[in-house]
Amino acid sequence: MDILHAFLLGLQDSLVSGGKTVKLLKQDPEIRSKLFQCFMLNGVVFMFSLLIFDWIIVPIVLLVAPNETSNCIDMILTAVFRVLWVLPLYLISRLLNVFWYQEIADLVYKSVRRSRSRSPSSSVSELIADIIYSVIVQCVFLMQASLAGLVPVLGYPLQVIHMSLVYSLYAFEYVWMNQGHGVVRRVALMHFNWAYFTGYGIIMSVVISCAESYFMGVCLFSLMFPVLIVSAHHTSPQTRVKCFPLPLFRPSIFVTERVMSLTNRR
Repeated sequence: MDILHAFLLGLQDSLVSGGKTVKLLKQDPEIRSKLFQCFMLNGVVFMFSLLIFDWIIVPIVLLVAPNETSNCIDMILTAVFRVLWVLPLYLISRLLNVFWYQEIADLVYKSVRRSRSRSPSSSVSELIADIIYSVIVQCVFLMQASLAGLVPVLGYPLQVIHMSLVYSLYAFEYVWMNQGHGVVRRVALMHFNWAYFTGYGIIMSVVISCAESYFMGVCLFSLMFPVLIVSAHHTSPQTRVKCFPLPLFRPSIFVTERVMSLTNRR
């Protein structure tokens, strides 16, 4: 029962995140500006261009092209479009989103938690080491999620749960890093609150899993993720409902520690 309660709390917090985002948009022009930039690049420019190409340009070209060459024209047109437009735009958006997400998180942290003092900053070397460690953990966990998706019958739900946890970790890491929590502490919070974080990230996980292509999934993530960042600053899941720990990140931690130890030996 505690598991269901925690899951529903996480789901509820993700559902009301839209209202909290709208409230912040009205109150803070800086946050409004950053969210607008994310929406314009990822939604209007990137996603809209994909939809126009797939739904308008390709059908029109195939309609006028001879039937015997339609498949070849479709392949060439798609390849040219992705190389000359989609791939450069993807790289630009990924780079800009990294900075915009961090700026949004910092602005929301100051706005929502202005009464709380920020934890003392770590040294640059400690911060870099923490980021590298966290990136490796997340990469290994993504591979684990892909393997979970190959399990017969249960593959899809297992992958959705894994990706729900990943998206929740992405969002809450901004809060926890501002609070001074190291990566081990952050992963421990995920283990003890896995049901809450599954509920929190499951809508994004399901929506992105239904995307027609990888790039469309990237667009959906880029549009939805800033809203989760805002919502993550309004809740403290570790003080709510806890259930038995589910150490899904333990294999990732084990692999990461082996990689880091091999690197240090060199």
